[in-house]
Amino acid sequence: MNLTLTRFNKGSAILNALIWFSILTASCDIVLAFEVAGLTVRVSQLVAMVVMFFFLLRLIKYGNVKILTAYYNLLIVIVFNTICIVNSKTIFNAVGYDLWLIFDCVLVLTFTYFLSKQESIHSIVRKYILCFDALAVVGFMQFALQFVGINFYVTQYNDLHRSNGFSFEPSFYATYMIMGSIICLYLVERRNYRCMRKKYLILSTILNVGAVVISTSRMGLLILLIYVVYRGVMCLRIYIHMKASVIRILFTLMPIMVGIAAILFILAVEFQVDFVLHYLSGLGIGGTASHSTDARSAGFIDTWKLFLDSPFLGCSLGGIDAGIIEYKARNYTVANNGGASMCISLEALAAYGIFGAYFFFKYMYDLTVGGYLKAKKRPGDKQDREPVYAMLIALFFEFVILQLNQNVLRPPFWVHIALVSTVLQIYLRESHKNYKTELQEA
Repeated sequence: MNLTLTRFNKGSAILNALIWFSILTASCDIVLAFEVAGLTVRVSQLVAMVVMFFFLLRLIKYGNVKILTAYYNLLIVIVFNTICIVNSKTIFNAVGYDLWLIFDCVLVLTFTYFLSKQESIHSIVRKYILCFDALAVVGFMQFALQFVGINFYVTQYNDLHRSNGFSFEPSFYATYMIMGSIICLYLVERRNYRCMRKKYLILSTILNVGAVVISTSRMGLLILLIYVVYRGVMCLRIYIHMKASVIRILFTLMPIMVGIAAILFILAVEFQVDFVLHYLSGLGIGGTASHSTDARSAGFIDTWKLFLDSPFLGCSLGGIDAGIIEYKARNYTVANNGGASMCISLEALAAYGIFGAYFFFKYMYDLTVGGYLKAKKRPGDKQDREPVYAMLIALFFEFVILQLNQNVLRPPFWVHIALVSTVLQIYLRESHKNYKTELQEA
């Protein structure tokens, strides 16, 4: 398959650099960011707007843009969210979030358009992994510097030495780094070194997985363990058929190792080991406080109740927290945003209503499962498909981890959607070209 990088002209090179700077800084919440009317505006988004301006010029000049069919579902979601503004408790906030949603959807279209013309699948995945590596290095710097009493943009400075990169908090950092970890783990397991040389891919895997670990985010570690066990079971099938490499054997042993770790963990709770109990604080396990679990449970229940109050006409994304806070008979301010709701699937139901949420879920399904099935059916080298699979699997697990959190508008999530759309579009386009060439030669 022809996956070579397209030559850059000067203008394309500048646009490409702007896109990758925006991708690199997408998770930066506490640097290269500032507050406007209660909303966090990131330099990453401002740079993306410049790219969008040039996309608009291209659109005016050429008149049409080829996009993945699944994208049309996203446009319908925007329509539903806009209509539901009339049912929001705070119109100003609802309009702001609606514009934010439109921005993210245009970002997907813009990045896909330019990168699919300028990059190969291998170059995209390689550069994307390097972006994660850079933020992983920041996390390790934070972790190490805390031992000498230096607080380098650490938002939760305590004896656990938690790392948060440039994100608001460690859990946000882990939610971001889990995507890089899964991409690297999958490619290492498959021994696919077309995007990066073996030694660099292994180093990237250590950096990314290590960043999730030193974040000490329970959500991040849980998702990472689920992924490792899942791949371990898949590798077991390969091992049974005697097609196992050393790496796959190690993955096969992972479920056993996780089981042993779980037993040791339970024993540590039983014998009241201080470090373990401190880490469990907030979950209500082993006699610890349950404030974290209680807050999340309340967020789930409150978001669900908000949906049940108006299942067909939602309150839009910007009206969810305001609706929950009013429901609890408290005063709403913009500062309350981001603390009341929970689970992006429940947020979709509460924001768009049941019909609008259907198109959101359909979009995610068509992009992940549908994209996987389309790529699998196309002819071509399996190793060319595996980077696409890695991106798709990472998106699936990112969607899973966001069920334990809130705010579907997180910039890294939409950046990843844009890159998944890009590699899928490139793969489907190139495999179709090769198939036609093979027919002509036959």
